Parts: sequence; structure tokens; C-alpha cells
Amino acid sequence: MCPVGDELSTNDSPPASAAFGPDVARVKVLLVDDHPEQLLVLETILAELGQELVRAQSGREALRQCLNHDFALILMDVNMPGMDGFEAASLIRSRPRSRQTPIIFVTPTTKQRRMSRMATRSVRWITSTPRCCPRCSWPRPRSS
Repeated sequence: MCPVGDELSTNDSPPASAAFGPDVARVKVLLVDDHPEQLLVLETILAELGQELVRAQSGREALRQCLNHDFALILMDVNMPGMDGFEAASLIRSRPRSRQTPIIFVTPTTKQRRMSRMATRSVRWITSTPRCCPRCSWPRPRSS
């Protein structure tokens, strides 16, 4: 766990969900990563928005979720065994219902060639894997 965990909860400002108000409908956000600890980091960061967060631990599971639900946003890891994020995003985009759903790749990849491959696909945003806080290395970087 984060060695500075208690320091993260010292913020006295109202939760971000308060800005939406009770009359705003909740949306579904799909979180896709084969590492449960990364899903936990994303859930922790997004929880205060008060939206419905749905987990998938593989590209195939993400596709199943997209068959059963409409998502306002998909946050997806690129490096997954079996079906990687590129293939999953391509298949998600092939369905008319999810063609316009924003997909954000959340990945520790920094290699220029791989980033260029992402940019040429039907993905609009790429961001690095979030950390629980600036002073912490948790979760640990993955080995390639």
C-alpha cells in the first residue's frame, strides 16, 4: 500500500460528485486492465466522481461488457495478455453502438514507436499509468 496513504485524505474540499448534483444521471465508465492493483488505482481516483465504474480484467472481458452495456468512457491498458488493448479497442470501435465511445489508453509505455502505433489507431487519448501520489512508486512499474 501507499506509504503516505493518510496524507491523501487531508483534502477538505467537497467531493467532485457534489459538482454534478443529485439530478444528474450517472454514467458507466469501463476500466480495463489485467492487473487488479491498477484497477484499484483507477477506481480510487475516479470514485469521488460518483459514476458507475465497471471492471474488466482482459480485452475479451471488455468486449463482453460492451455487448451488455453502453459506456460513456473506456480507460484501457495496452499491454494485456491474449487480446491487447489495440485489438480490443479496434473491435469495440467496429460496433456502431460503441464507435463514438471515447477510449483512453492508460499505459506505462513510453517507447516512441509504440506510442506512434497508438496514435494512428482509433484512440483519441493516451496517458501514463497513474500513481497514487507524486512521492510514491506504488503501483510498481511492470516488467516488459
